[in-house]
Amino acid sequence: MSAIPTTPPSGFRDFLPDSCALRGRVIETITRVYRSYGFSPIDTPSVEDLAVLMGKAGGENEKLIFKIMKRGEKLDLSQGAGELADMGLRFDLTLPLARYYSRHRGVLPTPFKAFHIGPVWRAERAQKGRYREFIQCDADILGSESVHCEIEVISAVMSVFKELTLSAPTVVLNDRRLLFALCDQWHIPEDKRGALFIAMDKLDKAGPEAVLADIGQLLGGNIPEDLRAFAQGGEADLELLRKTAPEAMAGLLQIRDSLRGLSDSYGQFIISPTLVRGLDYYTGPVFEFRLAGFSGSVGGGGRYDGLTEKFGGPRTPACGLSIGFERLMLAIEEAGAKPASGPDACLTVFSEELRPQSLRLAKELRAAGLRIDVYPGMGKLKAQFKYADGVKARYALVLGPDEAAAGEVNAKELATGAEKKVSLADLPALLKSKPA
Repeated sequence: MSAIPTTPPSGFRDFLPDSCALRGRVIETITRVYRSYGFSPIDTPSVEDLAVLMGKAGGENEKLIFKIMKRGEKLDLSQGAGELADMGLRFDLTLPLARYYSRHRGVLPTPFKAFHIGPVWRAERAQKGRYREFIQCDADILGSESVHCEIEVISAVMSVFKELTLSAPTVVLNDRRLLFALCDQWHIPEDKRGALFIAMDKLDKAGPEAVLADIGQLLGGNIPEDLRAFAQGGEADLELLRKTAPEAMAGLLQIRDSLRGLSDSYGQFIISPTLVRGLDYYTGPVFEFRLAGFSGSVGGGGRYDGLTEKFGGPRTPACGLSIGFERLMLAIEEAGAKPASGPDACLTVFSEELRPQSLRLAKELRAAGLRIDVYPGMGKLKAQFKYADGVKARYALVLGPDEAAAGEVNAKELATGAEKKVSLADLPALLKSKPA
């Protein structure tokens, strides 16, 4: 009998304690920053009806849905081939947000600023930085047409990068209305624009040469010179773009200039007419965050006015973005992030007779705001010290008969091996002090 495999399925991962602790610390930072900007937390189910996930709003991602088969009486195979699924795992957090807002808008403020951090799933080919299960960290504003919404959500993410002490990203800006205006100017038929946008969206992954080859094949070799120059990475002619789509460019320039004024020289903000963003629900400005040394983006978003109409509600202006958490973690790890620390102290158990006293001490220290681990079970002190080192505790504490009688503990700093007797009254201050 062959053994059951211990590796997770392709595109899914296990996380060891150090990784989980670091990921948790980053999520705490993102949550704190989003809250500081006035965004309120929400949550939605991991599973949605296929009617929510389908319908051309999700673009290519609709082909990557993990579908859930009908169950029980609903699954009637005698009826022939038909759709065997009625639900699916969410592939992003924006469509669920549109459903959520359409259902609860009567009790939500207007505008509504929401943030949502949670896992999503896509049945795509797994590769470095791209997985089938991953976390997104979204911030959205619904109910306002103002470009200040774009400025606010982008500023929030810039604050996240700064809090995480990452190198400043480049924010690339465009507007879907500008793309359509350029297509009009280039006389590109409407039935070829979708394929053109898909090709352009691959520029940062496939490179200009491959993308121009695809565009040339699509357009019969007649590539407009402006499009060729844009794809090759030349500096955008802002005056040309302003003449092509005045309203869209006025908004982009306002966003860019406001962000530059707020940035304190942290980050670059550029307008690029080749930025597409692959989702069909975008209607106006779109943007991405890019880090030096990384192909592709570490986050992005845009304006998606009217997505709530899909659910029968009135047209609602909306703008939002998502941090690609897994790519963000890659950047943090490559920047040499220190592993998250373990408990402040591990309290050893000298004997079963002293266990109640040890547990009471742990309770008092936790009440003082400290992270205290108590050794589970019994064992020699050497084994308990090894355990304390394994969980990355800063101190190992020994409460033996002599220490208990004197109202003190023996505190061993594991990084240095230094030991000293500390009174119970002074112990919280020692554990809260910063390492020398």
